Amino acid sequence: MSAGALPEGGFAAALPARPLSPEGRQLRVDMQAGDIWVQRLAGATLADGLEELAALRLAVLGEFPYLYPGSAAYEERYLSDLGSLSDGLILAAFDGNRMIAAVTGAPLDQELDALRDPFAHAGRDPHSIFYFGEVVVLPSHRGRGIGTTLLEIGEAHIRDADRYASAAFGEIVRSTDHPRRPKTYRTPDGTWRRLGYRLEPEIGGTLSWCDACDREETAKPLRFWVKPLATDIGA
Repeated sequence: MSAGALPEGGFAAALPARPLSPEGRQLRVDMQAGDIWVQRLAGATLADGLEELAALRLAVLGEFPYLYPGSAAYEERYLSDLGSLSDGLILAAFDGNRMIAAVTGAPLDQELDALRDPFAHAGRDPHSIFYFGEVVVLPSHRGRGIGTTLLEIGEAHIRDADRYASAAFGEIVRSTDHPRRPKTYRTPDGTWRRLGYRLEPEIGGTLSWCDACDREETAKPLRFWVKPLATDIGA
């Protein structure tokens, strides 16, 4: 799917980005309202957190704009496969012992054809692009900059790989009059721009799945955002 519907409005000023070690050590971050810590999930840490991570993703991805029903079995397979990639990235944030947010990512050349091909057709080299997948944050912890900080930490990590020229993600496009669109829903475009991402109108694609409560799959349009990794946040 995509990271494009960031489910929170806060920016990451309270949680400065910090790179992760290859071992995925815990990073403790002090916040005004609690003590949030971040961990890279890989190997044993991913195996231990797989069930909780799958449940977190299903809870958030079932909301608008995803409306994705999914299944725990599929999520656990997908996350296990992602964790096995040499540059696959899974970051989780915890409030105490409770997982409250996560972000995933992988090299674009190892992503789905539906995500990789639009960039290749536009003359972009998928090998040089890191693709962030879903950013998921529980409703109880939104608006505190946790999701955007996970992205910042992810960017710091992939910069260390010295392979990627840019980071990217796809945003699901839903109509403004969609019957399941909450009245309080806001698109995250302003947050993406503050993070240094720019909309690439010449790159577009679709992903298909069956929305919750629907009986058939439908194609969902995607638009893509890209950030040169040499660009500082806010540039």
